[in-house]
This record gives sequence, C-alpha cells and structure tokens, in this order.
Amino acid sequence: MKPMKRLASDEQGAATIEFALLTLFFFLCSLVALDFASYFVQRSQLAAAVSAGSISAFTNRGTVPFQSLPAYIQNAAHLSNPPQVSVSCNGAVNGCVNTGRSCACLSKTGSFVSASCGSTCPAGNTSASTAGYYLQITASSQYRAVVLPRGMLNGTPIVQSVAVRLQ
Repeated sequence: MKPMKRLASDEQGAATIEFALLTLFFFLCSLVALDFASYFVQRSQLAAAVSAGSISAFTNRGTVPFQSLPAYIQNAAHLSNPPQVSVSCNGAVNGCVNTGRSCACLSKTGSFVSASCGSTCPAGNTSASTAGYYLQITASSQYRAVVLPRGMLNGTPIVQSVAVRLQ
C-alpha cells in the first residue's frame, strides 16, 4: 500500500503534463482561428473576382462577353471549388445583349422597373437617377471548414453581388 501512496503524492512530471495540456488547447484555438481567417480570405477572393468581372464588363460595355463572364469570375476567384456565377441584365437571367438593349430603373429594393432609356426614374427608385441598362453579377460558394463543426461557418454560403450600369 505504501507504493501507491508514494505514487499519488509524487509531483515529478506535473509541469510536463500541464505543458502538454496547454499546448493542445493552444493548438486547437489556433486551428479555429485559422478556420475563421480562411472564411474571410475566401470571401475576399470572391468579392475581388466579382469586382474584376464588373470592371471588365464596364470597360467593354459596348461588347460585353456575357457568355464567358462566369468563367472569367470563376478563374479570378482562385477557390478550390469554383463558385456558381449568374449574370442577369435588368433582372432577366440570360437576357443580356449587346444590341437592342432595353433600359430600366433600379429600385431601392434592388429590383428593376422598365423605363425608356435616358428618362428620369420615378419616385421609389434610386434618387435622381436615369434609366439605363444594368448588369447584375452574383457569385456564391460554400465554405468548407477544416476544424469547425457543421453550423459554425461550415457549409455557410459566401455570396457576393454587384450591379453595374452599362448604358
């Protein structure tokens, strides 16, 4: 019985055990912090890609390559899983054209109201604006966490959207 009492009161190695437990806790906290940082990096990459796509469309507003714009944004995002990209003009998905464009006013709620090109938009739309041809780009991607469990950012959709007036 004496050896068991002596073993229970022995404090040799206690600092090593404490160090191991604290190191494990620090390592787990670091991994969680890296997961959060990775989420914000992916969100920034998607925002930069959507921004680059809108700048490209505005620069070439007379001959916008609507069919290749989603691939351009997917490549610019540099994400492991390419984002889903949708392109619409004046609220009509796959209705973008370079000739014979119809104009609309952008409402305060984000929807589009048909109007003749260059006319002043009625009340309820963005203030002091004129009707134009609007391109809307929306890109979305699912975030996949390394450490965080489902529900804590894992599976969270990252969505970036922009509206650009082309005419």
